[in-house]
Amino acid sequence: MVATEGGIRGIAKRIYDEVHGYVELSNTELEIINTAIFQRLRYIKQLATAWYVYPGATHTRFSHSIGTMHIAGLVSSKLYKLGYIHDPDDIQLLRLAALLHDIGHTPFSHAIEPFYKHKLSINHEDISRVIIEESTEIKEVLNKYGFDHKEIIAVLESRYREPLYNQLLSSDVDIDRMDYLIRDALHTGVAYGTIDLQRLIATLVVDGDGNIAILDKGIDAVDNFYLARMHMYKTVYYHKTLVGYELILRRIYENLCEYYPEEVRIFKSLQDIVKAIRSEDIIYWNDDWLIGLMINVLRQRRTPKELKELIEAFFKRKGYKVLLDISNFSNQPLNVEIDKDVEIIQTIETIVKNIVEDHQVTIFVDDIKILDEDPHVVPRVVFGGKKSLPITDCTACIVKYIPRRYHVKRLYVLSGKWDRVLEELKYRGLIP
Repeated sequence: MVATEGGIRGIAKRIYDEVHGYVELSNTELEIINTAIFQRLRYIKQLATAWYVYPGATHTRFSHSIGTMHIAGLVSSKLYKLGYIHDPDDIQLLRLAALLHDIGHTPFSHAIEPFYKHKLSINHEDISRVIIEESTEIKEVLNKYGFDHKEIIAVLESRYREPLYNQLLSSDVDIDRMDYLIRDALHTGVAYGTIDLQRLIATLVVDGDGNIAILDKGIDAVDNFYLARMHMYKTVYYHKTLVGYELILRRIYENLCEYYPEEVRIFKSLQDIVKAIRSEDIIYWNDDWLIGLMINVLRQRRTPKELKELIEAFFKRKGYKVLLDISNFSNQPLNVEIDKDVEIIQTIETIVKNIVEDHQVTIFVDDIKILDEDPHVVPRVVFGGKKSLPITDCTACIVKYIPRRYHVKRLYVLSGKWDRVLEELKYRGLIP
């Protein structure tokens, strides 16, 4: 059977995607998508609280996962035609890995995940692995069509026996980013977040060392990719208001775990999540679950005043408002121990905590990589023949000159207290 452009050797269904148009699904993919645990992704927004700033940003992990699978098919089909993938079944393997790469996302994705990462040392990749290992539904479908769930996990964890396969999902310009940059730009309306996907794929090759690379005629497409990424980090992913609502949601979740442990008990450790997978309670662990829990808690008399205030602020769109923003681009890692801007923010936070209650003020500091300096991670450019060099060494590339990192340094105050705090700080001569 002849494979389609997307690598499908037997089309079970075509669905229409707002980014890629018609996407073809194999029987294996269709059955995976129809499992209850995959359907959970319909109820998890891709950009968490971004719809508070960009009303159209209500797209989900479900559509992103299908889009990433589609791009995996396009790229792996090209590698198959070039002779770097020898078994057509490997195209399906890569498509399945892409389809399942985000299956472990928590409710509200990156708004809540830091809680698990910092408190429990769990990230969504860990949860994805456990779901693929423990979900009877998923394993039955994979086994039915001759695929080993352990091989899919190996691809997702960048330890598959074919190093080339690992690069598709785990590099600086990978298929995951290719989809979400386009999709997020579309739904937020941020035009300069778009990339030239067709050109990227058309100029994709494998260099003499077996690394995925770009022909020199694709340099502009790669430059545009990184510029789009830089703009999206600043304008969308770390938008000051958007981050404020992620912070308030995270603090609400921390309080729920403290004051209502029974209501969140099945999701407080990796072992609890394993139990939730086996009992199928996991399928209800989504954005709506958390929203419903917040509403129920808000109605209870025993709920602490602090928690009620935070929940009401979230629902009424009166969350954390940035009071001080000293964010900047840089080529160096952020050292919070010696950074003068961070010191200023921490000093003012201490003062603000004497004006308002502790839960009404918070700091956000992060060091975001725009471009990875690791030569094994950044894309390589081929200038004739098979020899390549990292794009960061290419003097003809704009990428060589863009900032490597974005340092976010902000102080937030609940919007209901913002005017009072601002007036007090101005009176003390601490801010202009």
